Amino acid sequence: MKKKILFFSILIMVSALICTNHNIFGQCKAKQIMKSCKPNVPKPYKYDAYVVTEFTFDDKEKKQEVMFTAFSGMKYRLIFCSSGFEEPVKMNIYDKSNRVKKGRNKLYDNSQGVDNNFWSFQPSKPGNYYIEYDIPKSLDGKVKKGCVVLLIGYAGKEEQ
Repeated sequence: MKKKILFFSILIMVSALICTNHNIFGQCKAKQIMKSCKPNVPKPYKYDAYVVTEFTFDDKEKKQEVMFTAFSGMKYRLIFCSSGFEEPVKMNIYDKSNRVKKGRNKLYDNSQGVDNNFWSFQPSKPGNYYIEYDIPKSLDGKVKKGCVVLLIGYAGKEEQ
């Protein structure tokens, strides 16, 4: 009985180790991207945190939405840096979620950015902002992963 328990315990640990290692290789290097992008947070803004959005380029186009909340009395600068993929990911920022069909206003899109690897946005007022990524099909037909790292900079109290 003890041998069976030991065998299944080892089997579970080995399976977990294999699954963990498989996922590590599929992820983007978010910390490295954050470190290389951090100097792009302009003064007077101070770096606060980063958020990673991972996606897969495959044979289907898709959309992925994340939310950012700007708090009252604070000024923010959002810096978006990508993992250097070739696919032209479109990024749009809205005042409402994609679940809301009426009255949704586009506030920004990445055609205003420097290139496909770097974009910047400054929220104009407190509230929720919905960042929607339009992820195209893989250009070469191969399944691959990519990510966008959102750096959040803040600049203290807003002038009233």
